[in-house]
Amino acid sequence: MDRRLLKITCLTGLAVAALTVLLFWFVDRPIAFACHRLAGGALFNAATYVSLLADHGFHNVWLFCGLVLGGVLALGRGLTPGVRGLLYVCLTVVAAMLIGETLKWFFGRYRPVMLFDKGLYGFSWFAAKGWAHSFPSGHNFRIFSALTALGLLWPKARWPLWVLAGMVGVSRVIVTRHFPSDIVAGAFLGIVCALWAWRIMQGGRTA
Repeated sequence: MDRRLLKITCLTGLAVAALTVLLFWFVDRPIAFACHRLAGGALFNAATYVSLLADHGFHNVWLFCGLVLGGVLALGRGLTPGVRGLLYVCLTVVAAMLIGETLKWFFGRYRPVMLFDKGLYGFSWFAAKGWAHSFPSGHNFRIFSALTALGLLWPKARWPLWVLAGMVGVSRVIVTRHFPSDIVAGAFLGIVCALWAWRIMQGGRTA
């Protein structure tokens, strides 16, 4: 167990939890209503396309292809650095999706559309419906887990990749599919999954 990474994860998690609560009470609703007024505009349309980078179906396809290819290459060539890197990225995103989807079901947070249409804001615990699966943002934990993992493999590209991931997160707020606190939580989950998977892959050695 990497105690340093565990300590960082716990402390950062507490900070993210505090920020999430503050956003929930004071920021989420005003931002959601402001973005709702952008519907149909150029910014809204652009954000819709940016969101596609973390689309659930798209990620399922490349994850399946990546895992199959990684398995075939591992059997044929062994666990070369390239194969290890491919499997690392895929398994990182799979872990983030498994944890994230479970949290969505557990919290059952209403999406912004429920606030606009029915005045519902908050949580409907253990919800099976997508309209109550807002927290954390699936697009964000998918894109942040994938791009953080890629950034650890290619450090020189780390910041551009994080900027791209951040753009996806902002786009989800603009298109009123998520609240800002959903985005923060999704980003945290994706980054943490990537860091822990990296540390496990490295056998506890410093990246």
